Amino acid sequence: MAIGNGQANRLMIEFSTDYAFGILVPAFRGNEGLYALDIYSHNGCTFLTSSGCLIFETRYRPLECCFCHHARNGLGLSCHLQIARDWNTSKGKRLVQRWLAMQHLKYPRSFTEIISGEMKHRVAERPFGQG
Repeated sequence: MAIGNGQANRLMIEFSTDYAFGILVPAFRGNEGLYALDIYSHNGCTFLTSSGCLIFETRYRPLECCFCHHARNGLGLSCHLQIARDWNTSKGKRLVQRWLAMQHLKYPRSFTEIISGEMKHRVAERPFGQG
């Protein structure tokens, strides 16, 4: 739903440990529209402002935000793994492919491929620290 509401560029993608599927999540500030990189995690969520979450009351607030960070706070990994199952479906995988195409990204085969491609992209488009 976030993609249909013009928020695709404010998401980032995380991958399962075996790269079998991806999960679209609200991006860290400076990491919007790209592969999720931990180096940006200290920047916080792109939707979080001093007045609160911009998408809290919307229909396209991600399930992970609704449940893992609010309603079921403290359940951590268990909650995240349950939501990940929804992304490891043909529908979830099609959505990830659609988002990757919108962002002009390719599905990586490994973390090394993400880093090598990400570094080239960042140097050409927006160097680290300028996001």
